[in-house]
Amino acid sequence: MIKTRKNLGIYIFVILTISFVIVFLCVLTSLNRYIGSEAYRSIQNCEGFLRKRDSDSYMEYSEGKNLFRSYYFLLEFDAEEFRPDMEYGVENLVRSWCRENRDKTNKIYTVELEDRLFYIKQIREQDTNDRIAIYTDISSAKTMEHIVMLILLMVMIVCDVISTVVGFRMTKRIRDEQDKQKKFFENASHELKTPLMSIQGFSEGLQKGVIEEQHAYKVIQKEVRKMSQMVDEILLLSKYDRKSMKYNKEEISINELVGDALDAFYMEIQNKNLTVTTEIEDQFITVDIEQMQRAVSNVISNAIRYAQTRIYIGCTGGTLVIWNDGTSLSEEDAKKMFDRFYMGEGGSTGIGLSLAKEILEQHGFSIKAENYNEGVRFIIVLR
Repeated sequence: MIKTRKNLGIYIFVILTISFVIVFLCVLTSLNRYIGSEAYRSIQNCEGFLRKRDSDSYMEYSEGKNLFRSYYFLLEFDAEEFRPDMEYGVENLVRSWCRENRDKTNKIYTVELEDRLFYIKQIREQDTNDRIAIYTDISSAKTMEHIVMLILLMVMIVCDVISTVVGFRMTKRIRDEQDKQKKFFENASHELKTPLMSIQGFSEGLQKGVIEEQHAYKVIQKEVRKMSQMVDEILLLSKYDRKSMKYNKEEISINELVGDALDAFYMEIQNKNLTVTTEIEDQFITVDIEQMQRAVSNVISNAIRYAQTRIYIGCTGGTLVIWNDGTSLSEEDAKKMFDRFYMGEGGSTGIGLSLAKEILEQHGFSIKAENYNEGVRFIIVLR
């Protein structure tokens, strides 16, 4: 049995948080580099065009397939000619910066002007020695980057929260299953201990000659069969868990299937003085006969255990119904009675019904239980 000492939710939270932070930083870095490289390439392309152009080709520049559009203009205003009252515009912002930074030439600068972000480069023409400013406005791209990163951050937070909640629930389910298994092994040990003590007592009585041999042999054989059945069911459940169960399917009639199961419980039915009524509309089904007999027997065994005076077994249209006039199911029993390791009030090891459900579902059938007509009925759909 695996012991869950730590909560999976904590591990998931820590691992996902670290992973999301790394992914977030990687995406942010990649976007920054991509925007920067595209803006840099745009300015370089524009500069290349200016270096090769004719003197009259200022308006012929086309950006092509670059992400950003670069612009250029002549810086022909000196301090006296520049008018602060010029109409406000992006070019005016760049021109103003270039006036104040005349020495920053032949290099691309990242500049923030009036809450806008620019890449700016100042160059001089070789022929005329005129100063030209080339700039790219990347403000919209940075805004989009912030929006994308915010959305990514929100998605990561939501995923982190959901995964953490799922982790806590998984931990609870694992611990619940561990508790069920612990309880199961405790109950199974008790169930095995009881026949072992009985066998030990009768064998000692035989040894001392104080117990009649025939009676002792019957009791010992009965207890051995009981133990053998319990061990077989545990091993069978283990095979289902490992998906290693192999089926040998054959045809058998429902009437024969039910009849064989009832024959096995003849003495128990007689000892409890139960009345068993059968109404079976017979038909053939293709199943693993041994496994289906085990499944049907487990359901009938449950009916016998809880029945007060009557049991009814009927089959119509491929639906097998097994009813007994026992105590009605509690809400918890109705919800969990087919769960592995669950034992209702007065139950045994909590294997029989879960195993029956496993076998039926592996054959493509289904089973459910419900309170009905002052008793409990099991409905098995064999189609």
